[in-house]
Amino acid sequence: MNILGVKGYLGKILWIDLSEENFREVTLPEEYYRQYLGGYGLAAKLLYDNLPIKTDPLGEEAIFGFFPGLLTGTIAPLTGRFMVAGKSPLTGTWGDSNCGGFFGPEIKKCGFDALLIRGKAKTPKCIAIIEGEMQIIDASDLWGLDAVQTENELKERYGKVQVASIGQAGENLSLISGIINDNARIAARSGFGAVMGSKKLKAIVLKGNEKISVAEKDELNRLTRDYNKVINEGTNRLTSIFKSLGTTSGNTLMVQMGDTPVKNWGGTAKIDYPNEKADKISGIEINKYKQKSYGCFACPVQCGAIMRVSEVGLDETHRPEYETCAVFGPMILNDDLMSIFIINDLCNRAGIDTISLGATVAYAIECYENGIITKDDTDGLELTWGNSSAIVELVKKIINRDGIGDILADGSKIAAERIGKESFKYSMTSLGSEIAMHNPRIFPSLAFSRILSFDAHMNSHQARVFTCSLLISLSAHK
Repeated sequence: MNILGVKGYLGKILWIDLSEENFREVTLPEEYYRQYLGGYGLAAKLLYDNLPIKTDPLGEEAIFGFFPGLLTGTIAPLTGRFMVAGKSPLTGTWGDSNCGGFFGPEIKKCGFDALLIRGKAKTPKCIAIIEGEMQIIDASDLWGLDAVQTENELKERYGKVQVASIGQAGENLSLISGIINDNARIAARSGFGAVMGSKKLKAIVLKGNEKISVAEKDELNRLTRDYNKVINEGTNRLTSIFKSLGTTSGNTLMVQMGDTPVKNWGGTAKIDYPNEKADKISGIEINKYKQKSYGCFACPVQCGAIMRVSEVGLDETHRPEYETCAVFGPMILNDDLMSIFIINDLCNRAGIDTISLGATVAYAIECYENGIITKDDTDGLELTWGNSSAIVELVKKIINRDGIGDILADGSKIAAERIGKESFKYSMTSLGSEIAMHNPRIFPSLAFSRILSFDAHMNSHQARVFTCSLLISLSAHK
């Protein structure tokens, strides 16, 4: 047995060239694993060594890859995740996105510690690695399907497989699009859906039978059993809440403590989104539609959920996460829970980052409020705060690059460059990527990371806002 395999690694990676339509297995020295471990670390090393300088992220030379973690594929708890990494078309620099589900472990089961993809297909393609057989096959009939339809179709063809695919947003090269697996687990950030779309890669289908061995199996089994016992006993109140409500357990709490941004970062919960509004989108309200729990590979918490929302025709959909609820709730002053269910399902199917999308919608609403854009620009939509019906229609337009949606489909920074007229003041981004739904005035470390990562892309308005946040954070923690 390969000594690396005994330690949890397979010891090899797979290069896939879509231009040449070939596969190349490469064995890595043990030093790589000792130094970079796996996941993010291995991604940084391999991409640094192989990605040409000044590469166009959507060009033929661009490389991106899927990188499971150190213990992914073993029974170790909370290890079913993987990284997608490469050069981001949204920021023009390093990009990465973390994702759960069951796709990451399947990479290891197929015998690889990473899949790296380069080149560009002339027509839509699908990469299939099925029990050792590797193919690049035509996917013209899948192009145009959403991610759920794509996954269902490929499972109909290949049986019990794991699928990562793009939806309409990735096909349309939206720079805020992501890669979807398990119908609703999304590597959403950095715009890798557009990278796949630019390469005409619709999906990756995996099925492997490799056993992932570890050096001390009995000890890992004991530690895992003890850990899972604590989680499943439910003696920890926080864990119990998280198992029941998932990340939506923070929907009201985070608003009340000032962590969730309100009104495109310009409002306050007390004035603009008080408890009576926040309670309408609480985890408890959302849980009323829960049918069963859902969890990722090797996760004892099972914080996801399958929902049925008959009121809006959703017979089966995934529970929206905190970030989605925050950005399409307080961020745009929307308390219509049904609209959040609809938007979440649209985004899961289209494969688009809800953080960037919601923040871009908030940007557009503030532009509308200040007369920078009008109904003539919005295709007749009245983009006012909390106007849920208009917001749902705008989301559809962005996904399909329809009308005003085409201007907004690449995020708020690029939209501000297109619209002009001082609209940049309402685009809250770091290097072009919309900021996640946590306030640096509550968590000072966020203030540091956002100040330092803005670099030359930060406009003076943003600099003032986040410098003030940093100073407030520092003074509060002296």
